[in-house]
Amino acid sequence: MLASLTVPFVDARASALSWWLGDDAPASLASLVLPGTHGRLELRLLGASHHVVATAGSTRCPEVVACGQRETPLPASHDGAVGDGRYRFRSTTTSYAPQDLRRVARDLRRRWTTAEDALVGVFPGSPDALTVLSGRPLRQGWAWASWHVYPEAGEVVRTRSRLSA
Repeated sequence: MLASLTVPFVDARASALSWWLGDDAPASLASLVLPGTHGRLELRLLGASHHVVATAGSTRCPEVVACGQRETPLPASHDGAVGDGRYRFRSTTTSYAPQDLRRVARDLRRRWTTAEDALVGVFPGSPDALTVLSGRPLRQGWAWASWHVYPEAGEVVRTRSRLSA
């Protein structure tokens, strides 16, 4: 699902991102709910980041990746218990030359814009500024991924998460 976001574009960079588990996230600009057999996955776009709420059985996991909200830096990985479930988070940052970043942004938009299990946020002011969230059900939980494209910094931040009940 494509969402044209009506907020002024302010380019960020990977070093400005924070990560935490909680519901104290900024207001969402667009959202998509994916129902599943054992719960649901709520994909929410924020300004230049995301808030995902995964439920699997009685386990609820609210993940936030946001700019300028906390001093907790974006970790490369985190594994731990959440309620009665297991949560895993991974992130990578890749730097690109301008023409390569445009290609990556174009490929992400082409791949995910019409996908029923994805939310693509396009920011005004820069055709390459976008955030992509996608999710899929697992046997007893959820897996989701995000791509945050920051054109001025020449960076793409990719996260991969999983919640198992």
